[in-house]
Amino acid sequence: MPARGPVARGTTSTRAPAFWVLVLLSGVSALATDMYLPALPAVGRDLGAGDVAAQLTLTAFLVGFAAGSLVLGPVSDAVGRRPLLLLGPAAFAVASVLCALAPGAGVLVVARLVQGVAASAGAVCARAVVSDTHRGADAAARFGLLTAVGLLGPVVAPTVGAGVLQVGDWRLVFGVLAGIGLLQVLGAWRGVPESLPVHERGGATAAATAARVVDLLRDRRFTRHVVVACLATVGFFSYIGGSSLVLQGVYGVGAATYGLVFAANGAAMAATSFAFARLVHRWPATALRRTGLAVAAGSSALLLVAALLAPAVGGGPPPFPLVWVLLSGLTAGMGLVLPAGFALAQAAGDRARGTASALCGGLAFTCGALVIPLTGAVGTGSVVPMAALMTLGLSLALLASRRATA
Repeated sequence: MPARGPVARGTTSTRAPAFWVLVLLSGVSALATDMYLPALPAVGRDLGAGDVAAQLTLTAFLVGFAAGSLVLGPVSDAVGRRPLLLLGPAAFAVASVLCALAPGAGVLVVARLVQGVAASAGAVCARAVVSDTHRGADAAARFGLLTAVGLLGPVVAPTVGAGVLQVGDWRLVFGVLAGIGLLQVLGAWRGVPESLPVHERGGATAAATAARVVDLLRDRRFTRHVVVACLATVGFFSYIGGSSLVLQGVYGVGAATYGLVFAANGAAMAATSFAFARLVHRWPATALRRTGLAVAAGSSALLLVAALLAPAVGGGPPPFPLVWVLLSGLTAGMGLVLPAGFALAQAAGDRARGTASALCGGLAFTCGALVIPLTGAVGTGSVVPMAALMTLGLSLALLASRRATA
């Protein structure tokens, strides 16, 4: 089905949204987490906190991002996309400065929470803009490209973060994020016109907003896609939250080497997302999602088996190259899962696209935020806990995907 442009949907602007701005807006959450990952051990030491407390600063951002998505997505269905696309990035820049100036772990956690809420505005509205202007396979392909290009940020973010740590400390990372927030404001101001016509907007009252949320949550077709997304995110964020502590703690790799590993895995994820944008015109998004889940779950299960058998066979953890390859398998699979999940959920929730974007992204990030502290609490001296959580979440997602149809 052909793309539907802003004019066809009755907006007040004839300009199409600038794709690079949508990428930057939707990818800011990855930048705010992945640039920060190499600094996690240093944050714990500098602020006199342990690994779990350091991970809470990561979890706080994700909780804020999830909560902000759940609120701001439905709001965008009432007031339009553009106001939130301008206010959110501005608040993100301010919160980043507060993070850089935080005197202790408690203040940093609160500032990260605010930063997450602010970041959610751009991310949830960027996905809604895609749904406003495209349909069917074209929308799915656009989500694939958005995911793929957005993943170039995570590919370079840990490396950039590690580089920043070579010339400064973790506070400078937040200074860089503040600059990115200002760039978002400028890009949204000049490059993203309003995509939701006035006659398509819902009521702005709390009751009307809640009604849109309840309506979608009662839709089994929509909620099944959200369940798959949540379970897959549990597996994926077990890797996000545990990889730095496992690779640096178990294998003793430095921040720069960890950045290289994370970048390579991100590149595998970006490559399969680019492939999704082409393949979705030939195969259903549901089939591509199941394929991605099978690859990701299989890689995680093999890593778990290797981690359980390695002490008996070699007297230590699995070989580092094997771990790297299997983690790359996980990320490659997720490169199909993420764009397919967004496209399917948005299509099922087309009557309230901002709300659909909020529920799918917000609930999935909530699950991810909850699992990250668990990766630290269950132990950082072994590969087993991370691999077990990855396998559990992705295997359940694969099973649930059988009932989630287009």
